[in-house]
Amino acid sequence: MEPTHRQIWVDYIRVVATFCVLILHTSAPLLTRYNALPTSHWMVGNIFDSSARMSVPIFFMLSGYLLLEKDEPLHIFFKKRFIKVGIPLIVWSLIYIPWNDYFRWGPKISINNLYEIVLTPTYYHLWFLYAITGIYLIMPILRVVVQQSSTSLLYYYILIWFLAVSIIPTAEKITGVMSKIDLSAISGYSGYLVLGLLIGKIRLTKRIAVAAGFLSVGCVMVTITGTYLLIARNHGIFSNNYYDFLSPHIVLLSVAIFVLIKYIVVNVRAFSNERLLSIIESISFACLGIYLIHPIFLDLLANGYLGFTLNCFQQHPIVNIPLIAVTTFVLSYASVIVLRQIPVVKKITP
Repeated sequence: MEPTHRQIWVDYIRVVATFCVLILHTSAPLLTRYNALPTSHWMVGNIFDSSARMSVPIFFMLSGYLLLEKDEPLHIFFKKRFIKVGIPLIVWSLIYIPWNDYFRWGPKISINNLYEIVLTPTYYHLWFLYAITGIYLIMPILRVVVQQSSTSLLYYYILIWFLAVSIIPTAEKITGVMSKIDLSAISGYSGYLVLGLLIGKIRLTKRIAVAAGFLSVGCVMVTITGTYLLIARNHGIFSNNYYDFLSPHIVLLSVAIFVLIKYIVVNVRAFSNERLLSIIESISFACLGIYLIHPIFLDLLANGYLGFTLNCFQQHPIVNIPLIAVTTFVLSYASVIVLRQIPVVKKITP
């Protein structure tokens, strides 16, 4: 069953994940310019990006925790999801068509490629809404599987999923030997949903939290080091193999950070302060809107359209990346609050 009361750790996790997305998108421009930047600048971008890779998987995990055990008619589920994701996806896709043309010099949109728009995002960050749409389409089936399964069977599902989408593909890249074991029935991000449900329901101990802390540091180090060694070996040509959201270390990092935030928020009294909670809840409710609108402010800041210029190539990125991320976060949040005061427009900032 769905939790009968609002669990504050859910809000904290959602806010952290949203901010980490901004860190990813702020540091990303550095990563493909290894040969054009001082190595220290590129490495800072790599460190920030590597430390925030759990952001998107955590969103999937939260969806699993909040939705998998709900019991509702099919038409009600899809109505809610269309209002929450479908309408914003349609409207923001249309908004980003001219925006992409102006700021990114993307492909011109015409009647001939409207079909492409239906299946692919018009701006880089909208891919997540396409991914979550696919998950929502199978959610009613996954709900039945989860609700009729024992906990041990769900852990077995996670094991097979981890093998299918993470371990075997990684082994194939390393060895060049392609597996003939057909595990295609389990694919994509669905395992993150079950992981979120399982972790969300268990009581976490201090020992588990400490282990999660060490695990998260180890996984981040693997990402940082692996990405650096790959780009150095490829003479500056960037490879995102270690950044893949289904890489073994990213899966483990996502689980570890989810565990850490939940444990800390539940067990540290300061995070239950009423004033802080009201702020976190407000931001949490605005997170999808922040996600949808933040590239606009990244572009405006990078090109000086707000009266000053902020991009990751100014000064040293160790200062600029967090500065840009915080500025963009604040501007995006403020914009969502304002847009929600407009009756019709509020539907696109859920």
